[in-house]
Amino acid sequence: MNQNLTNKQIASIIFPFITGYGIISLPKNAAKNLGTGGWIVAVIGTIVILFSAFLFIYLAKTFNNKTIFEYSRILTNKFISTIIICIICIYSISSASLVTRLTCEVIKLSFLINTPVWALSLLMIFVIFYALNNEINVLARIFEILTILILVFSTILTIATFSQGKLVNLKPFFYFDMDNLIKTLPSVLFSFIGIEILAVIPMDIKNKNKGIFKYLTLTIVLIGLLYIGAIESCISVMGVESVIHYEDAIFATIRRFEIDFLQFLKRLDLFFIIAWILTTYATIILTLYMSIFLVNKMLVKVKRNNIISITCIITYILSLLPLPIDLFKQILVYISYLGLFILLVLPLILTILSLFKTPKKSNENN
Repeated sequence: MNQNLTNKQIASIIFPFITGYGIISLPKNAAKNLGTGGWIVAVIGTIVILFSAFLFIYLAKTFNNKTIFEYSRILTNKFISTIIICIICIYSISSASLVTRLTCEVIKLSFLINTPVWALSLLMIFVIFYALNNEINVLARIFEILTILILVFSTILTIATFSQGKLVNLKPFFYFDMDNLIKTLPSVLFSFIGIEILAVIPMDIKNKNKGIFKYLTLTIVLIGLLYIGAIESCISVMGVESVIHYEDAIFATIRRFEIDFLQFLKRLDLFFIIAWILTTYATIILTLYMSIFLVNKMLVKVKRNNIISITCIITYILSLLPLPIDLFKQILVYISYLGLFILLVLPLILTILSLFKTPKKSNENN
């Protein structure tokens, strides 16, 4: 079933997907080893996902209106393609489970102290289940509104935070150390994962989706600026020494001040938590959408609703594994490596293969 989205809708899917759970721990992870030079990580991450977007768009152009399910079979074979699909599904369900658990832990510790994690997780899964029963076109229209809200909230929060910060806390601006940069990259990797959703979105590059790369470039640059603003605003208010002690440095920063003249808007942390939870929902929904889409392609005789139900149940069970929260965070780092493989290494390999094997009539065999 072809469900071509507009360029604006695709960009609106990418924005909340990437800027989900990962942004909350980004300031701490970026500043831990790089100090005031933490913004460099955001620049590097932006360049990486921009390159990844280029690879996925190239494949979409080469195999018009096809997804990774089809063109991976064309470029390799059915067996290797099935392995690729299984890897994506394992990554998808695993990362969704981890983000669900970690998000519930943050909500519990920050706002709903007496609410058990299992109840918060169950509520999240119910909302996610309801959302996944809609087609991607419906989700895209919702995320268009969500993207606008995020941009407005993030702009207000960044300006308000900088107004309370001190310029001296940001110096030296260009602190850079290669060894520390290498140490930092694994911990911030998950904050830049999300562009791989392009692998399961059919695009008509020749007609409806002409100029999609321009939209994605603008979106990715906005994400990079948002991340730089988040890192720098936290450091400007609290200083590097304080930021590295808070897993949720953005919450801690926003709670340090109130904007009295804004009256009902003076508690900015409430607006941030709303925006953050919405983007985290988007991350989980779209992550699970990838596996549901691909499994539905492989098991055409199984109803999509059944696949959604089973996927949500597995996600819920995995999110409640009796493991220490620190271990969940460490597993998320390892899952991020798998995500990097899917968003960068895999499309690069497929792009190289496509240079030697053009689709031509082979499309018809699928």
